[in-house]
Amino acid sequence: MGQAPDVFISYSSKDEPAAETVCRFLEANNIRCWIAPRDIPAGQSWDNAIIEGIRTTSIMVLIHSANANGSDQIKRELHLAHSKKKVLIPLRIEKVHPNDELEYILATVQWLNAFDPPLESHLKPLVKRIDAILEAPRQQPSNEPAPRAEKSLRVALLYRRNAKPDDYVLSLLEAGLRAAGHQVFIDRHLQVGDEWAVEIKRQVQQSDAIVPLLSRESVKSEMLAEELQEASKTAQQNSGKPRILPVRVRYEKGLSPEEQTLPEPFFSILGHLQYQPWESEADDSELLSRLLASLVAKGQRTITSEQEPGGADPLDSPYYIERPTDVRFRAALDHQDSIVLVKGARQMGKTSLLVRGLKYAHDKGKKVIFCDLQKNQGSLTSIENLYKGICEVLAARLKLSVPPRKVWDPDLPAGQNLEYYLLEEVLEKTPGHVVLAMDEVDLLADRPYASEAFGRFRGWHNERATGLDDRWNRFTLAIVYATEAHLLITDQNQSPFNVGTKVELQDFTMAQVDELNQRYQGPLRNQSELERYFALFSGQPYLTRRGFYDLTHEGKSLAELEACADADDGPYGDHLKRILFKLAGNDALKGVLRGLLHGKPIPDEMTFYRLRSAGLLAGPSAEKAHFRCAIYRKFLARHLV
Repeated sequence: MGQAPDVFISYSSKDEPAAETVCRFLEANNIRCWIAPRDIPAGQSWDNAIIEGIRTTSIMVLIHSANANGSDQIKRELHLAHSKKKVLIPLRIEKVHPNDELEYILATVQWLNAFDPPLESHLKPLVKRIDAILEAPRQQPSNEPAPRAEKSLRVALLYRRNAKPDDYVLSLLEAGLRAAGHQVFIDRHLQVGDEWAVEIKRQVQQSDAIVPLLSRESVKSEMLAEELQEASKTAQQNSGKPRILPVRVRYEKGLSPEEQTLPEPFFSILGHLQYQPWESEADDSELLSRLLASLVAKGQRTITSEQEPGGADPLDSPYYIERPTDVRFRAALDHQDSIVLVKGARQMGKTSLLVRGLKYAHDKGKKVIFCDLQKNQGSLTSIENLYKGICEVLAARLKLSVPPRKVWDPDLPAGQNLEYYLLEEVLEKTPGHVVLAMDEVDLLADRPYASEAFGRFRGWHNERATGLDDRWNRFTLAIVYATEAHLLITDQNQSPFNVGTKVELQDFTMAQVDELNQRYQGPLRNQSELERYFALFSGQPYLTRRGFYDLTHEGKSLAELEACADADDGPYGDHLKRILFKLAGNDALKGVLRGLLHGKPIPDEMTFYRLRSAGLLAGPSAEKAHFRCAIYRKFLARHLV
């Protein structure tokens, strides 16, 4: 061969016809192959030729079958290729899994399948993957060599499973990063369970770089959001490591600029970062080249029909179900109460209720300011930054002429500065009633200044009660939270959570689920099906809405939904695996849940409140606690017991 070969083909002698077919197809597409026995020189030992063939190629294509599982020669070739950091591409020609010895090496490698004859009909993706790996270095200008890391970096690829075309880009990046000598982590072959969640968290924390794949499907993923939040938190605590290098996968095409904005929490973590776009296979080489260049760059600053249900419902959504809490929230705004508390577990629809209530207040002539602490997490590092952040939001939303920095006195306590700005610049200069709504207040719970901040909010209520300054009568604070109030602040005399008006969201009732069924044009055909459906989700708002989406948009039957609802890779797998991820490392909570699965009571009220606030349990007390819905019980029974 004049030029060094690109690909080493590893196969069992019993699969020689398939290997030769693959070799012919690749070489017909200008990919140089090394294959035995063709490329073993006369007189050279077989083992030495194999070693030389693996050394001179950059990619190994494994023809995988039951025969391959039983081949000692393939095991040796794989171990050698793995030790020399060659890119491995397994091509399965039979529906068999690798045995333990092969799986150790192939656990994080993207597979290609070629089950049904003719074999040639399955080989174009193989050519595309190999071309993408080989083309990345070739795309560099001749006077500018391809960037190489000074050392092998640990890179975690974060993605949503079974999303298209995310899986193609995932394979492309995995192969290209390995070819550049980097270590790549993908959770694809980890078995879901307790250790799975711990391992993902460990890999994210120990990575040098995180590459999240952001598509219109993946940004709906709760699991991806959790992984990114973990990466962002680690970077803040670890001088910017891991670096986060986002890739947008066919995300913006056909969307307006407003629609191109990432949803929360993705926007807070990634909205200010430069990203790499991928629209089609024509972008493969450029994406790889730019990503490799970003990995080795020096001195970069790291900052950390109906759409599928997830996040707040648009104001015009026909599927939003109004509950009694909506009426109570609007009434509290009408009465101009000092504090309005909106409480509910995760994914109960708190933000959807809030934005509708604020729209109602705005239409009534009130000045409405929405402060999302999730979006402003950079302001939570100290109580002074929190108060300054609140003032900046007030100034921006009300278009005030005097910004906070102009009147902030560093010699005064932060709380006094906040109240001065609120009274003198906001209430004094803004006619009418002002409503400040603070979402995601739970984020303050573990801050060292939490009690002081909550005490300040309670103080505004007390100021109104004294009647000494009637400006407070024109101010309402709406607080949206999930955690039990006494977990947020221990001194009840300083707590805003036991004054004002509280509205607490509950799961959908059977009647509300029936109403939602009608809005989805009746996929549940009778009372029996309605009761079966309700038994599955118990009215959990997100799961109930997502279930109707699957029945109407994905074409699933109720029986199919029941069969796969708690599966790791089912329609709710992403939602369910997030639960394991949040429990990772907390042996005490897992022990409590195991006990409940065995019929034991929750040992104390504090633990019960934590689990109820997290959305896992329901019930009025620890003695009457139960799993919130059937699929939670089934999923956790499989993974915790």
